[in-house]
Amino acid sequence: MKPWNRLLVYLVSTQSILSACFPVVAQTPEHAPQIGLLSWQPCDLPSYLKGRGGAFGEFINGLIDLGYKPGETVKIACRSADYHYDRLASATEELLRLPVDVIVSASQPAGMSAHKVTTTVPVVTVISGNPVGAGLARSLGNPGMNVTGVTYYATELTAKRLELLKQMLPKLNTVGVLTNPDFTITNPDFVPLPFEDDTRKAAQTLGIKLSIQSAREPTDIEAAVARMKADGAQAMFVLPDLMFGSQALRIAELALAAKLPTMGWGDWFTKAGCLMSYSADYDRMTRRLAFYVDRILKGAGPGDLPIEQPIQFRLSINMKTAKSLGLDPPLTLLTMADIVIE
Repeated sequence: MKPWNRLLVYLVSTQSILSACFPVVAQTPEHAPQIGLLSWQPCDLPSYLKGRGGAFGEFINGLIDLGYKPGETVKIACRSADYHYDRLASATEELLRLPVDVIVSASQPAGMSAHKVTTTVPVVTVISGNPVGAGLARSLGNPGMNVTGVTYYATELTAKRLELLKQMLPKLNTVGVLTNPDFTITNPDFVPLPFEDDTRKAAQTLGIKLSIQSAREPTDIEAAVARMKADGAQAMFVLPDLMFGSQALRIAELALAAKLPTMGWGDWFTKAGCLMSYSADYDRMTRRLAFYVDRILKGAGPGDLPIEQPIQFRLSINMKTAKSLGLDPPLTLLTMADIVIE
């Protein structure tokens, strides 16, 4: 064999050995855009990148549907507030230092915090309250600022939840309301979410008395449920809040122990054991955020992308819980239900 052929064989063999010892890892191009995920709860980026893990998993699935390859054609970073509203701002600042081209969140508190920290980097978010009233947009059709996304807010939504609870319990006259004022307290310059006021107005229309009880930490929930029960509540109405969402199973256990039929604001409440929930499809909304990110990465301004609203809402009923509470849901509700848990 000629010397240069022996050298070629040697080099090829050496490369094979090195490849076996040190597998080649696909590198993300340096010029690839970077998306920052702003999370209230701890990040689980490996699960998100596999299309699992709640809201951000669905968002990643949406990106994949649009042709992106996370880790290859687009970089993904995540920062968490670790279950604390007052840490959302610092988590946003961490993302900005990376830097990121767009911030994505799955809740209004996170989106509002991001907007308070930056008015230049685009923020794509799910909005539970009124975007205009909260100062996040000039209008739904023409947001005009750095925030856009999807909002499921409507004054009628809270009223509809209370109305459905009364349909389940025709003799209902007192409802315990579980609320968390912590986000407004830790962020006094933010516009408060409107759910408590909406509940008061809806209750007045329906002739229902309210026992409004606050819980700022998971450890406060049990005492709040006990107070509303002592106040004569015949059912519980859980207002939208990230902490309550993370405590759905505990809330369901306490509600069942207190014999309080409970209306939640997402179908994870009924899956956890609460009696009812009425909500938009959160998976579909968070998946839709990928559309906005795609448009922004292709040069669109967030202020020019209309904020969308879902047109379909889902009623979920847990029949096992109904049986435990001695309830026989009316046929009208069962016919309306999109999800019935046996």
